[in-house]
Amino acid sequence: MAEIRSLEELQTPDSTALIFTPFGLGGAMPPERSAEFLQRLVADCVLAPDVAEGSRREFDRLQRLFPYGLLDYDVFTVVDDRALLVMEQALRERFIQWCAGAVTFEDANGLESPRSEDVRTYDDVLAAVKKLGRRSRRGPQQQPSPHWQLKVGSTLIDFNGMLAGLRTWARAAGLLRGQRTRGIEHAMSNLRNAVAHPTGYHRTMPVETARTLHDLAELINQLWGHPTPGGRLYPAPVERDIVVMAWNDEGSVHIAQADTLRDDTAADGYLYLLIRSVSRPGSRYEDAYWAEFDARFETTQFPAEYLWGPGSRSDALAWLDAEQPKGDTVDYVDRVFMLREHNGQLYPPMHPEVAAGLTGEEQRGTWHTVRADFPEHAFAHVRGLNGSPDAHSRTGECRNCPAHHLGSGSHEQALRAAEDVVGVVTPRRPPAVRIPGTIFWPHRF
Repeated sequence: MAEIRSLEELQTPDSTALIFTPFGLGGAMPPERSAEFLQRLVADCVLAPDVAEGSRREFDRLQRLFPYGLLDYDVFTVVDDRALLVMEQALRERFIQWCAGAVTFEDANGLESPRSEDVRTYDDVLAAVKKLGRRSRRGPQQQPSPHWQLKVGSTLIDFNGMLAGLRTWARAAGLLRGQRTRGIEHAMSNLRNAVAHPTGYHRTMPVETARTLHDLAELINQLWGHPTPGGRLYPAPVERDIVVMAWNDEGSVHIAQADTLRDDTAADGYLYLLIRSVSRPGSRYEDAYWAEFDARFETTQFPAEYLWGPGSRSDALAWLDAEQPKGDTVDYVDRVFMLREHNGQLYPPMHPEVAAGLTGEEQRGTWHTVRADFPEHAFAHVRGLNGSPDAHSRTGECRNCPAHHLGSGSHEQALRAAEDVVGVVTPRRPPAVRIPGTIFWPHRF
């Protein structure tokens, strides 16, 4: 028989929860401080207003329950497990909104199934999938049974109504984004499956549960078209400012806001370069590779655009005053890169516009078009193509790295593959500018 505890005992803080503090594991915090700390851990998980009511109410319940782990440590595990199940619920509810009352399947011969109309709940979707499965099994023996695929725009995908099929649909419909996040989504699905089909006892720490709730909030918001500012999984576009890079013959390199050029105390003997960049000194987006900026190649972590230079400080100021360039916002996930392979050398990634502006001689070799979040991911993927046959995929999403291979071949073929994704590419040819003395980009590997 279970132990019956008094109300006072039920309200007694769990000593295990008290040792989790804002500075990590340590001495037990006072219960009042711990209650505030736990609530603040998930207070900034906010869903967009147009999220389906079912997903919203489930998430709100988990967010409210989370701080009760202070009274019973096992609440953190219950909340974490339930959050992984809510992920599938959100996908199902978004699918119902997306299909707008009807789903269409198509077989390998291009024959469309009768449209499944009046799809009001996800049970209707599962019934349609099950019905097509029965039709496939009843096919005449002299003919292969049709393999039905869900029609998503002009794309056909395998879809059985389960979590993996929902993830594939959300990607095909453009609702989920980011190549790095594909692997995280797969890991979250595996965790969800472990919760749905448990094989043993487990416990989850509050910091892990808080991260699961944050990730779930990002995924739900992204499904409804709302990326998260500063997000871990589905970040919103980031702001770029006009910045100045300066270097001298002694190897000193600096980066700062462009307005610092107006400082009369600026040292002489420097060359100056103006770029549009995410990297702001001291910000969370400060680029670890800013000093490797190259006007021709994508060598920085976040997108950086050449504007002017190099030249003297006075000339840089004159250009700023005349042109008055403005900052902008840029999305740094799912970028399209083109990479040249020639005479045994793989060159760093290029923006398609820059690749389109190359001379005939510079276009020679084999070109690869890759979609990735960061240039080093595209570079590592193409370099891995020459490894074992199953190391990296030459078509579609790569199974072994956060990249999507769009095409390979001549410069023209690779550029066409890029245009299929980004639209018309306007050639531009920036000057060959790279900070002297910096190590060539591929050293990071």
